[in-house]
Amino acid sequence: MLLNFHLLLPVNPVLYAFYYFFKFIVWASLRVYYSKITVVNAERGRFENPCIVVSNHPSTLLDPLNAAIEIKTEVHFLANASLFKTPFTSWFFNTFYCIPVERYEDTGGKPLNNAASFEKSTKHLAKGGCLYVAPEGTSYVYRRLRKVKTGTARIALAAESRHDFQLGLTILPIGLNYSDPTKFRSELLTIIGEPIPVADFKEDWERDEVEAVQNLTSRVSQALSGLIIDTTDDEQDQLLTCLEEVFQNENPLDAYAEFQRTQKLMAKLKTWKIAAPEAYEAFAGRVFFYFEKLKALDINDAAVKAGRADVVAKLLQLLLTFPVFLLGLITHFLPVFSAKKLNDGLNDDVHWEPTYRYVAGLVTYPLFIGLQIWLVSGVGERWLTWAYVLSILPAGWVAEWWLAQWRQVKGRLRLRVFIKNNQANRGALLEMRAAVLQVLK
Repeated sequence: MLLNFHLLLPVNPVLYAFYYFFKFIVWASLRVYYSKITVVNAERGRFENPCIVVSNHPSTLLDPLNAAIEIKTEVHFLANASLFKTPFTSWFFNTFYCIPVERYEDTGGKPLNNAASFEKSTKHLAKGGCLYVAPEGTSYVYRRLRKVKTGTARIALAAESRHDFQLGLTILPIGLNYSDPTKFRSELLTIIGEPIPVADFKEDWERDEVEAVQNLTSRVSQALSGLIIDTTDDEQDQLLTCLEEVFQNENPLDAYAEFQRTQKLMAKLKTWKIAAPEAYEAFAGRVFFYFEKLKALDINDAAVKAGRADVVAKLLQLLLTFPVFLLGLITHFLPVFSAKKLNDGLNDDVHWEPTYRYVAGLVTYPLFIGLQIWLVSGVGERWLTWAYVLSILPAGWVAEWWLAQWRQVKGRLRLRVFIKNNQANRGALLEMRAAVLQVLK
């Protein structure tokens, strides 16, 4: 197959070099920010046709980065007009692959004026380009797809209609599933869905343009909903989170298999809530009571599952790896702590927490790691400096593992004390846990 070289060769070599340099920085930094990234259907990120990439939007700035990093060609971004307010940011975002789009939050409720932005987007797609859009409009950390706005469909259908639906434009849905979008070193599961050919809506467009926009928007919404955990409300999200913890402790699965299991659990919960609301509420109450009991005892479900098993072996592992843990803690404490403090001092919105932590980390990590390397190099032994540099990542991983294992051991030790003093209640905990596992099978 011949490649479309007009997609690969830049008009401006400087911007081309900047884009791929910045993409490498983002790729590397995201693999530090997240403890694990799993990508499903990665091959769908390689295409030659014009395309609009869409995703859910739970993690502000990180969502377009996490989506675009999986796309092999250059991506332009529809960005909030509020980002273009100062002369510098206006120059920066306009120059480097961003197109402003107004929201009512940006205009103070006044009528929107996105005609020029939509026109620019349409022309970009007509040239074979790729555009990223977050069709929900604003970011929301909870696991729920909010109403998908019609802008994506209007841009896509306008571009295709100008070329008699021969442009080959597709909309590529991407589901971003964070174990916790607000936390550093959380996990990310990226699922790339099937591309939606915009030409499939040609007849709808010719019959009724408004209906065509609505139908394509509905198709995009359905596609995104199927690629994420799309809960009904906050209570259901909380209940599902509790169930995920129990089921994963009982039967650990890899990221995508766990996602599929969670989707099945969610479907059962939604059906059950409609068919038998009283039984659903009673079950939810039992689950929440179980987790409230664990919180009061300062233990977790993993400790209940494991009981008193291999506590001595775990303690021995922790003792043997303590020196490496200490090195990792000393190396990584200042950059992580500083990024957290910068977020706490500058931001009070949970939805923007991942952006502040990530951007702060881009500054604090090079600063403090560089400073520590400089201090070690001052000893005068080159081999020691290189040994320290090579130890930075492994020691960090060991420190992360060590802290996770220590939390498990503490839970098991507390459970041992609880069992010794409250043998009957230990049985009650196990019964509550068994009920959680049985009810939804």
